[in-house]
Amino acid sequence: MGTTKLDLITKLLAKAESTTPEEAEALTEHAERLMLKYGIEQARIDERRARSGAEHEEIVQERLLFAGVYARDLRELGAGVALALGTVHPLYGSESASALYLIGHASDVRQAQVLTASLQVQAMVAMRSWWNVERHRYHRASESDRRRARSGFVRGFGAGVAERIRENRRTVVEEAGSGTDLVLASRRDRVDAFVHAIPTRRARQRRGVDAGPFIRGQSSGRTANTGEHAVEQCPRE
Repeated sequence: MGTTKLDLITKLLAKAESTTPEEAEALTEHAERLMLKYGIEQARIDERRARSGAEHEEIVQERLLFAGVYARDLRELGAGVALALGTVHPLYGSESASALYLIGHASDVRQAQVLTASLQVQAMVAMRSWWNVERHRYHRASESDRRRARSGFVRGFGAGVAERIRENRRTVVEEAGSGTDLVLASRRDRVDAFVHAIPTRRARQRRGVDAGPFIRGQSSGRTANTGEHAVEQCPRE
């Protein structure tokens, strides 16, 4: 993805985090479409360059560190975003419960980083809004159970976001035309081969969450600004 395009996407997402919900939806959805569109274009360019004898785009590892009470939940959100985008492989860092490694071609990893950063903000805003309405239901609960409920919402939000990104990606790939699946599959295969050469350690399983907040978070995540509803309202590139 070119620097100019990435700058545009970054600006769209930054503005979406500081404006009205209606405008944020249009801005972020436009950014999501641009990400997917140029991600596919980059994959095609890379394949053409490789056929002419050039090296494939570099595969990189980038570490994300998540802070705060909901660090592990936000880490799961980031992993879900990477998996949903389809060409970036997430690995949990064994050195820290808040570390996530994104492995993939440089342009794809950058895309996942930018989208994850924006969705972290959206997740926390959505959780606080939900909690302001629902906190009375937990007035007899312990602080531990209250935190578990909020954690469940954030995790559900991440699950909903990932589902929406996958759906949107399928649509964009279909619109991109014949051969796109093969190009992206080849790109994924190179990343998988790289990842398989890295020694990993199984992460400890998370404790179960409160089903109600998780489901509410998942519903909220499905309506998060990831690129599905308002593209036609935005200026096209």
